[in-house]
Amino acid sequence: MRKRDHVIPLRLSSRELRRLQQQCDASGLPREEYLRSLIAGAEVRSRPCTHHADLLRKVAGLCNNANQLTRVANATGYADQTSVEEMTRIARQVWIEVKENW
Repeated sequence: MRKRDHVIPLRLSSRELRRLQQQCDASGLPREEYLRSLIAGAEVRSRPCTHHADLLRKVAGLCNNANQLTRVANATGYADQTSVEEMTRIARQVWIEVKENW
C-alpha cells in the first residue's frame, strides 16, 4: 500500500517550471521530494560542489598532522621539524585550493 495516496495536480507556467527545475537541480532532489521538503518547512540547500570532498580530505590531513605533532610535542617536550614542515606544506595546499576554487 502506498504511503502517499493523495495526488495534487499543479499547473505552472514555463517560467515557473524552469525556476522549479533550477532549484531542484541545485539541491540534487527530485521535484516531488523538493516540494515535500518545502511543505514540511525544511531549509533546502544547494548540493555541495565537487571541490568540497577534496578540500575536506586536505583539511582532515592537516588536522591529523597537527594532532600527531601535538602528541609528540606533549610526550617529548619538542616538535620534530619534519612534522612541522609537512603540516605547513599541507596548510599551504589547502589555502591554494581554497583561493583557486572559492
